[in-house]
Amino acid sequence: MKKLASVILCVILALFCAFSAAETVHKEDYTVVTVNGAFNIRGITPEGYKLVDTQSVDTDIWAIFSSDDPAKPTFSLVISFLEEYANVERLNDLGEAEMYALVDDDPSLKEKIDIMETDYGTKVMILRSDDSSYDFASFVSLYKGYEVGLNLFGGNNGTTPLTDAQISLAMKFLSDLDFVPVE
Repeated sequence: MKKLASVILCVILALFCAFSAAETVHKEDYTVVTVNGAFNIRGITPEGYKLVDTQSVDTDIWAIFSSDDPAKPTFSLVISFLEEYANVERLNDLGEAEMYALVDDDPSLKEKIDIMETDYGTKVMILRSDDSSYDFASFVSLYKGYEVGLNLFGGNNGTTPLTDAQISLAMKFLSDLDFVPVE
């Protein structure tokens, strides 16, 4: 009976240690960017990446994520307040023409933009470069008047083409961002 109790206690302690370690690693993977005191954007930093720089210029916030591997793409999260969208809660609240106007009012861009939804139902516009010498993709959404953009630049300063897996990683990163009110 004592052996059984000892084994059960050891298993419980081992599980507790494993969950504690997992919780610690999970917390360290989060990145939080404060947006002009209005809200925080919190997300899990993609594996192999780290936040290398944040900048605030006027009403724009920049957060740059990169990998130690120069062949991997660079992520640039850009948040800008747009007065004309101050009363718009999400991109989903706009009509199609207003969505395209958010990116550019050039009608020729419409064919280069895909509109997708995150796992949470938030619409995101994706614009891909058609320039073979410099590969990038831009993901754009809207939250409470703020344009939330994620730019993904191909590795080796944009000269390495982006893969579908890298585009999916960027979409997952953007999909998993939490917008948290500042308390």
